[in-house]
Amino acid sequence: MMMMLKVRKGGRRMPALLAGLLCWALLMAGLAAPARAADEYDGLRAKWLQLLTGGTYSTSDPDVAAQIGVITDTANGYWTSMDTSAGRTALWSDLNDWTKSATITSSYNRLKSMAIAYGTTGSSLYGNAGLAADIVSGLDWMYTNKYNAGQSETDNWWDWEIGTPQALNDTTVLMYDQLSSTQLSNYFSAIDHFVPDPTKRTNSSSVTETGANRADKAQVVIVRGIVGKSSAKIAQGRDALSQIFLYVTSGDGFYTDGSFIQHTYYAYTGSYGAVLLGDMARLLYVLQGSTWAVTDPNLGNVYKWVTDSFQPLEYKGAMMDMVRGRAISRESSQDHQAGRGIVASIERLALSAPADKAALFKSMVKAWVQQDTTFPGGYYANMGIFDIVQLKAIVGDSSVSPAPELVKSFVFAGMDRAVHLRPGFGFGLSLSSSRIARYESINGENLHGWHTGDGMTYLYNGDLPQYGQDYWATVNPYRLPGTTVDPVSLTNALGQGSRSSYNWVGGATDGTYSAVGMQFGAIGTDLTGKKSWFLLADKLVALGAGITSASGRPIETIVDNRKLGGSGSNALTVNGTAKPTSSGWSETMTGVSWAQLAGSAAGSDIGYYFPGGATVSGLREARSGKWSDINTGGTTDSRTNSFLSLAVPHGTSPANASYAYAVLPNKSASAMASYAANPDIVVLENGTDAQAVKDMSVGVVGINFWNDITKTVNDGGAPYATSDKKASVLTQETSGTLEIAVADPTQANTGLINVEINRSAAGIISLDPGVTVTQLSPTVKVSVNVKSAKGKSFVAKLSLTGSGSTGTAISPAADAYVRDGSYAGINYGSDPSLTVKLDGTGYNRNSFVKFDLSAYSSPVSAARVTLVPASVGMAGIVNQAYVGASDSWTETGITWNNQPAAGAMLAGWVVQDPGDAVSFDVTDAVNTAITGDKLLTLRVTSPTNPGSNGWVNYASKEYGTASYRPQLLLIP
Repeated sequence: MMMMLKVRKGGRRMPALLAGLLCWALLMAGLAAPARAADEYDGLRAKWLQLLTGGTYSTSDPDVAAQIGVITDTANGYWTSMDTSAGRTALWSDLNDWTKSATITSSYNRLKSMAIAYGTTGSSLYGNAGLAADIVSGLDWMYTNKYNAGQSETDNWWDWEIGTPQALNDTTVLMYDQLSSTQLSNYFSAIDHFVPDPTKRTNSSSVTETGANRADKAQVVIVRGIVGKSSAKIAQGRDALSQIFLYVTSGDGFYTDGSFIQHTYYAYTGSYGAVLLGDMARLLYVLQGSTWAVTDPNLGNVYKWVTDSFQPLEYKGAMMDMVRGRAISRESSQDHQAGRGIVASIERLALSAPADKAALFKSMVKAWVQQDTTFPGGYYANMGIFDIVQLKAIVGDSSVSPAPELVKSFVFAGMDRAVHLRPGFGFGLSLSSSRIARYESINGENLHGWHTGDGMTYLYNGDLPQYGQDYWATVNPYRLPGTTVDPVSLTNALGQGSRSSYNWVGGATDGTYSAVGMQFGAIGTDLTGKKSWFLLADKLVALGAGITSASGRPIETIVDNRKLGGSGSNALTVNGTAKPTSSGWSETMTGVSWAQLAGSAAGSDIGYYFPGGATVSGLREARSGKWSDINTGGTTDSRTNSFLSLAVPHGTSPANASYAYAVLPNKSASAMASYAANPDIVVLENGTDAQAVKDMSVGVVGINFWNDITKTVNDGGAPYATSDKKASVLTQETSGTLEIAVADPTQANTGLINVEINRSAAGIISLDPGVTVTQLSPTVKVSVNVKSAKGKSFVAKLSLTGSGSTGTAISPAADAYVRDGSYAGINYGSDPSLTVKLDGTGYNRNSFVKFDLSAYSSPVSAARVTLVPASVGMAGIVNQAYVGASDSWTETGITWNNQPAAGAMLAGWVVQDPGDAVSFDVTDAVNTAITGDKLLTLRVTSPTNPGSNGWVNYASKEYGTASYRPQLLLIP
């Protein structure tokens, strides 16, 4: 079958047969980028059309055929109900409230749905002339009456600047050959009016767009440029992306620790972050290989987002709700639906990614598709045809191995979240602070999200639909797992969520285990306290202390509140006794040592252990609710789920109450009985100065120090660890090594944290930048510079007495910077800064650091240099390090005129913040120097000129703070 389409070129019509042949060739090109089709714009438009309609596919594929049916039925429904009369005041009778900007977006989206059916091969509406005429008529009516350059924005800016222009753009791509030049010009004039600059909020020019909103608007401008054949518009949209690629240290965007923030205070990886990832995947694919290809030097960060920000939060195909903000209240976007959208975005990103990244992404995608069995109609039900084709190709490719289960522990300090992944389960922790809000509720969404950031815990296991299937419409919002709550009745949250007054929120991680804490004050009450979670080998230990309230209401800590299987009769065993399985059972049980809840699927049993015994309240209930209860746009029919909750009651108006419990995933009742008889965890302290736990099975101790005092935690009656500041500390002792992780959860310490561990070490194996070992024996003392660290963890690995390799940290023998122009003959060797800048003549500066390796005669196994920016002109400056071509310079003699030339490049990095140390490998260069003149020179320069503020001042060996000075760590 050949499509007889008309193609516009130079404002005139080409002969129909030639046009048909051309467009058919473009569509049949599949994923191969057209080699300069009719013109380059037509090639890009054809690629965007592929994303919308699927490109080349077999209509005999049952999943594709089913989706064609959905597309056709949807379009027929909209077409049948569309008002086509001459005097119409709306296109659809149920979309006639023009005071709501969403009415405009919804109207265009229905036209787009009809246009997709018109352009989908295999649909009974494919190429239907009557349908095309009504779509075009609808576009003209909307332009004349509702969306044109003479209109002003009302209600929600998003509809005018993102929702509507995106739908309009897509529809012009789909209907391109049915639209005249005048019609296209009209539509583009409207888009240009509402989105003249993708970097600015049109209705408030003082607002600079960030994150997903910026990417969405960049997409609007790029697609408008493609269809309107405007190089300037495509370039404008592409260039707006550059700011998004940069990591941020505050506000909206991606953080180097994997966090993603939108709307300043909200963890939004799984919603706004997902939108941003989707935009990038589409735009990079479409622009790849074109005149407007994205070549920004920071583009590689997009691929890091996948591994650092999305992969840890995607559990067997579900995106964790704790990073989805108000989107949890949308029935059509529950956790697995949201997760599937991210899987599709990663699949599309693989189309334009470098080969190694593409292979990695495909392996992740294959694992998630195979693991997610929650969709009643199969994984591909209601998915776009393009994604069905691409995902099935990946799953069916025997050369792609599914990614193994991720086993790692994460503390996302930038968004007050933590994730602990182990074989068979994943654990999520949702916190809030003075930096990150408890919840977001705008546009009538997430009306009961009050406590979702108060320490809510999420346990993911073999019960894949646990947080789907109407969980949020039915769960008791006052009894969320992990939270300590006052049952005070709260009104619907019709505004943005509140922040806590406390900044001690976060924790330390070594990448395998984590210690996390939160000082909290509850919303709507005077309830306060300190909560810790220690994320260990196969268990999760929770401590609470200082729990205080004078409200006159009963306070409780919710150990768990689990959605049960269909009948709600999952077995609960407490201290070996089976409890009733009928709905309505409740009991306050004393002396509880352990409990076990049978799961609803294989691999979903859960054990609970209470050190020293506890009073525990149990409740089994059937709860009904409506999505409209938590989202004003939700459905109004009632849904019901059964829940089993366990809670530790603290009584009415408690003073300094506490709790301690451990969650042990995938434990049977018999296993829990054995564990309780011989536990491997010890609570070392549970108070308001410190909370600490020891896991004897892996030699890990986690401690949260709550106050700026010198505080010691004992182990077995003897001192074990001391800190002089608020800190989270994690240690692990294995055969021959001691690893120490330290973090400042307050993110307010501008100096040092000094930690002492009552162990004796022989030497240094490795140190993170910012860590100084001040003593190895008789106790270990480390000093950690946490200035501007933003809550990140610093790790020191030491060899214990009599075993292991030892490392040596050496300081520079000489360092200096040089400057050109009239300063070219001046020496700056005594300056406390090493300045780097690329600018106009007289402003260029390079820096040099020399290390003396005369004490070494044998090659080293590893070597790393650390430099610390003492001050920076702006975030996002690129710097590079090279081997110096000569070592003959001296600190008091080097100038611009006699500086050594650059040899081999060693590393490149992006400088973000003062105090944020950079570290890079120099092993090969060190070993070359050891066999040569035993001197190593580093030449540090800037390859780009970002403007007058593009300078970095690294601390030199003369800098006042010792921990900021350059350092070379050598491992034999």
